[in-house]
Amino acid sequence: MTSPPPAPDRLAPGHRVASRYTVESVVGEGSSGVVYRAARDEDGQRVALKVIHRHLSGTPQIFRRYHREAAILKRLEGPHVVRMLDFVEEGGLLMIALEHIDGSSLEELLREHAPIEVDRAIEIALQICAALETAHAAGVVHRDLKPANVLIERPGAPPSSTPGGGAPSPLAGRVRVVDFGLAKVVHGDLMTTGLTEQGMIFGTPEYMAPEQVRGEDVDPRCDIYALGCILYEMVVGAVPFSKRTPIAVMTAHITEQPLPPRSGKRDGLISAGLEAVILRSLAKDPAERHPSARALADALRACRERRVVGHTPTSLADAISITELGLERTGLDHGATPRNDASTADVAPEVPPRERQGIGALPPGRAAARGDALGGRAAAAATPERASRERLLWTVVAILCAAAGIVVGTLFGAR
Repeated sequence: MTSPPPAPDRLAPGHRVASRYTVESVVGEGSSGVVYRAARDEDGQRVALKVIHRHLSGTPQIFRRYHREAAILKRLEGPHVVRMLDFVEEGGLLMIALEHIDGSSLEELLREHAPIEVDRAIEIALQICAALETAHAAGVVHRDLKPANVLIERPGAPPSSTPGGGAPSPLAGRVRVVDFGLAKVVHGDLMTTGLTEQGMIFGTPEYMAPEQVRGEDVDPRCDIYALGCILYEMVVGAVPFSKRTPIAVMTAHITEQPLPPRSGKRDGLISAGLEAVILRSLAKDPAERHPSARALADALRACRERRVVGHTPTSLADAISITELGLERTGLDHGATPRNDASTADVAPEVPPRERQGIGALPPGRAAARGDALGGRAAAAATPERASRERLLWTVVAILCAAAGIVVGTLFGAR
C-alpha cells in the first residue's frame, strides 16, 4: 500500500525558505497553516516554522492576523511561552520561525496517560499559570488555551542518584504555551479593529468560557476558565462537558454545572481543596472565578502544600473538610481578615464531650482547627439559647402579673 502524495500546500523536505531555513518534516497542521521542523542554515539550530496555507494567503483577515500574532509573540518573553525567532514574508506566504520544542503536546500525553497523578497535574497547571501571567501582563488574552496548545518538553535523563532509576515521566518536562493566533489584545498599542467582528465566536468548544460562547467581550478570566477545564481533564480523565456536538458542548458551558471532580472514581485522590479551586475556575460568572492567574497559582500551591484555599467555613462539615488540607488561609482572598488573629487567640470555646473526643483523635493542628469550628458553632448557638431563656422568663412574669391582677380584681369585686 503506497502512502498518499504530499498535499500541494505543503513544503517538501529540503525546501529552502528565504535562503535562511531548510524544511525537514511536518510537525502538525491547523486550519490556517502548517508547522514544520526546519533547520536554520546559519548555525543548524532547529526551529518550528509556522507557514500560512497558500490558499489563505490572499485572505486579508488571515494575513493581518498572522502579522498580529508575530507582533504579539515579539512582546511576550517568559520561560513558559514559546519564543519567536523570526518573521518571514516570501512569495505571498507568511512564516513565523519559533523556538523548537523537543517534546509533545499535553493533548497527546493525556490521550495516553489521563487521568494523571494529582501533584503532576498541579505542577503543569502552575507552569501554565506562569505563561498566562506573562501574557496577561502584556495585555494579551490567549482565547484558545487547550491541551493541544500546551507543549511539554521531553525531560532529560534522570540523575544517577534517583532511586530506582528508570525513564522520567514524559509529563515531567518544562511546560510551554503556544499558538497565540486567536489572542486578543485588551490594552496597549496592538489593540486593533477589523480582525474580529462583534458576536463572532473564537475558541475550542470543550475549553470555552460561557462569555466566549455568547460572543461577548472577554478578559483574562476566560483563560482562567480554560485552564480550569484543562486541570479538570488532567485529574478526572475527561473534560467537564462532553457532548455529541460542538453546539451541545457550548450550550452546556452556559447552562449546566460540571460534575464535581470528587464525584467519580478519583474521589480519594482529589482533595476537597483542589476540587474547590477547580470549580471556582469554572464559575459561569467571570466575577466569581479566581481574579488572576497569580491568584489561581496561589490557590494551587496551597493545595499542594495542604493549606486551606481561601474561604471561611459556613458549616461544621465545611470546616472539617477544609482542615483536611492543613489549616491556614492563604493569600487567595487577599482582602479577607484572618480568622486566627490576636483578638481571638485567647478564647477557648467550650466543646461538647462527644465532639471533644473526636477532636482528640486528630493531629494537633487539625484538632485546633476543628475545635475553632465547633467553638464557632457553639458560640453561634449560645445567642438564640439565651434569647429563648429570656423570652421564657418574661412569659412567666407576664403570667404571674396577670394572675395577680385577677386576684386583686376578685377581692375588690367581693367587697
